[in-house]
Amino acid sequence: MNQSTYLIGAVLLGLSIMTAALILSSTTNTDKDSESTISSIPELMTLTQLAEYLQISEQSIEIIISNDDYQRDGLSSYDTYQFIPYLLLDNQKRFIKTEIDAWLKYRNDNRLNYH
Repeated sequence: MNQSTYLIGAVLLGLSIMTAALILSSTTNTDKDSESTISSIPELMTLTQLAEYLQISEQSIEIIISNDDYQRDGLSSYDTYQFIPYLLLDNQKRFIKTEIDAWLKYRNDNRLNYH
């Protein structure tokens, strides 16, 4: 074979390797971005952070809390995760991530919906 065939083959092989490397590096960066988003969620969240975590509005969370508080007032006992768990610290609501995760699991397992 002549030298131009070898040269074209070498260029194509080099381009293929570079393309594969670019594809693999962009996939790896996407994985790191999603990991950093997950790990950036604090254990003790504000209302804004909880809204971001649940991907709903702060107003929706306030409505859930208001409805839960109203229903809870009329009960003498209830399941622990029947209502959204939160703490009041200096008159500000704070949410513990593990408690929110347990509440979400409870809601899913019991198929309860807010209206």
